[in-house]
Amino acid sequence: MNTRTPFIRWLTVAGLALVAGCSPKPPAVVPVEGTVTLDGQPLPFAHVEFIPQLKDFGAEYNSTAVTDESGHFVLVCARGQQPGGAVATHKVLVTDHTPDDLRGMGAQGKLAEYQAKLKNRPIPEAYGVLTRTPLTVEIKSDRGPVELKLTRSTR
Repeated sequence: MNTRTPFIRWLTVAGLALVAGCSPKPPAVVPVEGTVTLDGQPLPFAHVEFIPQLKDFGAEYNSTAVTDESGHFVLVCARGQQPGGAVATHKVLVTDHTPDDLRGMGAQGKLAEYQAKLKNRPIPEAYGVLTRTPLTVEIKSDRGPVELKLTRSTR
């Protein structure tokens, strides 16, 4: 019997445990809902995207929603399409939403009609640029509804 075999097995198990212990733990995803207003008025049919500022994870933890007529939204995380957002600090983008049936060639006229009917527009451009958006939200497991208050005076 080889006396080194138990030592090699122990070393292998210890090495695997060490490697497993070093991998970053994915953030929890918790339910997130809220409202978006622009100059104090609801912002209907806007696309909202929460981008977590995580060191070890990427876009799989981005969460998105489209506001309803009253500016209310409920986030859905890209990872598994589960409701909510990652527990983390997020940069938030708010842009116009384009329904799927108004995308592509030949839909420009219908898209223009749709956009002309939207209330409380335009959305200031800065809210749609990651490096310029002033919106930062920390999602915690015990957080209440998120209020995103946009203003037209943003530079």
